[in-house]
Amino acid sequence: MPKPNHISTAFAALTYDLSIGTVKTEAHMLPPGPFRASDIRPEDVAAWQLDAVIAARLIAQMDSVKNDTLIDYEHQSLHAKQNGQKVIAAGWFKEMEWREGEGLFAINIDWTADAAKEIAEKKIKYVSTVFLYSTVTGEVLEIVSIALTNTPGIDGMASLAALNKQLLDNQSQHEDHSTGDSDMPATDAQVAALTTERDTANTSLAALRGEHTTLQASHAALTIEHTKTKEELDKIKKDQADALVVAEKAKHAEVLAAALTKGTLTPAQKPWAEKQSLAALTEYLELSNPILEKGRQANLTEETGAAGLTEVELAYCTKLGVTAEEFLKTKNAK
Repeated sequence: MPKPNHISTAFAALTYDLSIGTVKTEAHMLPPGPFRASDIRPEDVAAWQLDAVIAARLIAQMDSVKNDTLIDYEHQSLHAKQNGQKVIAAGWFKEMEWREGEGLFAINIDWTADAAKEIAEKKIKYVSTVFLYSTVTGEVLEIVSIALTNTPGIDGMASLAALNKQLLDNQSQHEDHSTGDSDMPATDAQVAALTTERDTANTSLAALRGEHTTLQASHAALTIEHTKTKEELDKIKKDQADALVVAEKAKHAEVLAAALTKGTLTPAQKPWAEKQSLAALTEYLELSNPILEKGRQANLTEETGAAGLTEVELAYCTKLGVTAEEFLKTKNAK
């Protein structure tokens, strides 16, 4: 279990091509995150994380160190205590730079004459960066070692557990990784930065939860309002339909009464007329009235015509498109 004020860390190493051709005074150290190695690493987190904020902390860490940072060969500075071999400098640098979309760079590198010559002559091709990272978030925590190498992936970095033990024993800030984990004391700056990030994330989460609750309440209120409005609209439509039915019935009774009074309809036709729609009854009366008025003006009694039908009935037969015999048959059946 991690101790108080400690963060769970692990080590990793990545290599970048130096772009042989001209000896530049800069080297690409790490890409922007999330990123992974070409093999299966990392295995303990989804990916390594590096962005402008994280890079700013790494740059601040390097600025706080007075001495220049060593670039050696094959990370010999990490193995010197074990193999007893001499650490030979390939170069020195003090500055790093974050380039959005590209990653973290070492800049203004002061290469040794031998290293510059070997790079120019393509005798060495890669720069390797070893770094600490959080096994919880994958965030890059510290740059441990920079080295020139011709072994991409740091195949020669065996015994990472031994390197880890060496780092703890010497309380050194330089180490390497490929599979090991450890509990490393966090610096005050790291603890403060992580605490700030945690508090910021918690504040953002609380704000999002508050906004979500507000949106839920607004949605519920709108749903209630929509339901109420629909019910009111449905009631208005029903009232209008009912009113139309009542008005049509009243109009039908009015037209029927007037026709009976006027004599356009006989009492015997009343049952038939009551079954007709207002439109059909009105149409029948509009056709019957001119004929009746003509008979009245001539002071004539209504005489039967063909098949024993009145002039009104004959006119109605013409309107309906039926023969006098068919109309009479229907009439007698009533």
